[in-house]
Amino acid sequence: NIRKEKNMGHKTNQKFHGLPYNRLYIMLEYKLKLYGIQLIKQEESYTSQCSPLSPEVSNRYAEASNRKERGIYITDGVRYNADAVGSFNILRKYLSVSGKQKELSVTGLKTPEIIKVAA
Repeated sequence: NIRKEKNMGHKTNQKFHGLPYNRLYIMLEYKLKLYGIQLIKQEESYTSQCSPLSPEVSNRYAEASNRKERGIYITDGVRYNADAVGSFNILRKYLSVSGKQKELSVTGLKTPEIIKVAA
């Protein structure tokens, strides 16, 4: 693997490790088009830092400190699955910029269950 143990500086590393993303995007777009589905690129800044209950997803409501432990987002004493919060907020951003704003329920994002699997 040509990427392993390479350190070319922060910016260059980011560009180098992100190369296949565009190829993946183009292939996914092509495959979805075959089924009549449009792929929409959604900007995702602050989606994992904003509470699902905040009025909007923006730097104004972002708090990076809410991710207390891996996979857990805590706000106002309520625990949420961090990936679910990020996904939920990406949907909220899409709905607000597309003009399809609607009220969404946070049901299912709360109190994640931790299951330990023997190694």
